[in-house]
Formats: sequence, C-alpha cells, structure tokens
Amino acid sequence: EMERGYRKVKEMDRLKSRWLRTVTHEVKTPLNGVIGVMTLIKRKDEDKTYSDLLDTGLNAANLLLTYVSDLLDFFQLQSGKFKVVAGKYGLFNSVN
Repeated sequence: EMERGYRKVKEMDRLKSRWLRTVTHEVKTPLNGVIGVMTLIKRKDEDKTYSDLLDTGLNAANLLLTYVSDLLDFFQLQSGKFKVVAGKYGLFNSVN
C-alpha cells in the first residue's frame, strides 16, 4: 500500500513539473513578442515622447523573462536534463 502511494506521489510530482515547464514555455513566447514590439516602438519614438514608459515596460518585461528562464533552468536541473556548456564567460563584465 505504501509503495503504491509513493509511486502515485512521484507520478503527481512528475506531472506537476511537466505542466509547469509547459506553462513557462507558453509564457516566454508572447513575452518575447511584447519585448520585441516595445523595442520597435522605442526605435520609432523619435521625439522620445514615450521613452520613459517604454523603458519601464521593457525593464519589467525583461525581468519577468529572466524569472521565467530561471524557472525553466530549475525544472531542467530538477529533471536531470540540465546541460553544462563549456565556454568563455566574462565574470568581471557580469559583476559590473
């Protein structure tokens, strides 16, 4: 009985993780679209009428995109699918 309960809990956890991965992917796509459109509008805003509003919107959207990407990374780590890629990384530039 305990073994069956344990398997059920593991399956529910797997389904929850899969659902959350799917939802975060589904959020990323339109969010990237919003960022792209706001960036294009900012380029066309020659007299800078909406510059502050667009900067605020872009900053908020990029922060949300970072959170969603971090969630996806966490789910990949949790599922054992996270891949470490060797490459050059500028730690000094990232800190400043």
